[in-house]
Amino acid sequence: MGIKNSFSVTAAPALRRLPFAPWIRGNRTPALCIEAEEYTGLSKLAFAALWLLVFAIPWEDAITITDFGTGARLVGLATAGLAVLAAIDRGKLRELALGHFLMAMFVTLAALSYLWSLDPEQTLVQVFTYIQLLAMVWLIWELAADSRKQLKLMQAYIFGTFVSGVGTVWLYLAHRESDYQRYAGAGLNANDLGLMMALSIPISYSLLIQTHGKMVWVYKAQLVLAVVTIVLTASRGAALASVVALAIVPATHARLTPHRKIALLMTGVLLVSGGILFVPASSWQRLSTVPTEFAQGTLTGRTLIWTAGWQLFLEHPFLGVGANAFRPAVSRVLAEPIRLESSSPAPPAHNTFLSVLVEQGVIGFAIFCALLGSLAFAVEAMPEPWRRLWIVCLAVWVVGVSSLTWEMRKPTWYFFGLLIAQAAALAKNGWVSKRRTAFSRIRLSGRSSLNTGPSLPATN
Repeated sequence: MGIKNSFSVTAAPALRRLPFAPWIRGNRTPALCIEAEEYTGLSKLAFAALWLLVFAIPWEDAITITDFGTGARLVGLATAGLAVLAAIDRGKLRELALGHFLMAMFVTLAALSYLWSLDPEQTLVQVFTYIQLLAMVWLIWELAADSRKQLKLMQAYIFGTFVSGVGTVWLYLAHRESDYQRYAGAGLNANDLGLMMALSIPISYSLLIQTHGKMVWVYKAQLVLAVVTIVLTASRGAALASVVALAIVPATHARLTPHRKIALLMTGVLLVSGGILFVPASSWQRLSTVPTEFAQGTLTGRTLIWTAGWQLFLEHPFLGVGANAFRPAVSRVLAEPIRLESSSPAPPAHNTFLSVLVEQGVIGFAIFCALLGSLAFAVEAMPEPWRRLWIVCLAVWVVGVSSLTWEMRKPTWYFFGLLIAQAAALAKNGWVSKRRTAFSRIRLSGRSSLNTGPSLPATN
């Protein structure tokens, strides 16, 4: 038993089964020889569990198990167990990429920060979370090695947003606010849900323009639901991120056929109609305060937290205060207590980059920036359609996490892991950018006690 020998198929019929196939015109993209693999029953079962895990990410807080955590954690543990059994059955593991090693270094430093943490107990909690997130990235790498499986994981995330999105609309219709004049389904924080939806927009749009048949209406409905949900959450950060997400439209407009352009125009009409019909005036009123908050306000107390966080960094510049120790540490620095969340007496950083800088110091921040740099170089090496999609996705993430603490959230690690996996799959099949830089060719090998698979060929 195990993976059967890989086989090559000609480009012409294979292209029709790949994402972004309608964008391929003549010689605009490199010649492609696709290597497909037939997986064992265990591998298929493990991938099905991974699909469920990704599907649960946009609504993971809807189901919680006492003294255990969310239902998504249970699915993740089952997926990891099946993946290990599948790897043993195959007798080999995939060689890891540079991004995986940087992630492992980041998690290792977080674990070591327990030795000097200002809140060791919370640091242990964070380290356990990081280990699970790192395992999820490995699952994506190991179980979704080809473009078709990566496409299915994109679809899983999009389908998952229907659960939290419909839940948000239902709460609004039932007049049940999750916060004052704000709505968020699936037990999620309104700001977190807003960014999850913003991240879904470029993915859903990209799937829409390369899909035919009934699934087109699914993606159109998701886009409408995503925009309505973002406005119902009244998250100003998510609203800004969604504006960036809409850049995917002009970025891909030139490659669309006239028929597609008309269809997308109708989708835009549906988006505007959905906003007018379903969104309350209170949401629009809150979102309209963005310019004033930037010019004169404190961004709901965030600038005060950032000032206190910077002071903490100056006191602990190299190693930081310890993973997950920002909340208790910043509470001691703030002149007046700030309570932005009802579930915690201490405020989070509300900025991912500041959170990493304060908690893990210059060393951890350098590793985190190196990880982001490796992702940027991976995107640079992709062919044009994929490059534009991932540039927009990364831009949405950067804008969104500038007001949220998301270095330990599943969507962050899911998108990072999927990007790394897709970059490797495209490189393996010869789809690389002509502008590929020398640095983007760097790939580290991870060895294990099991036999490793074939290396990715170097491509010019």
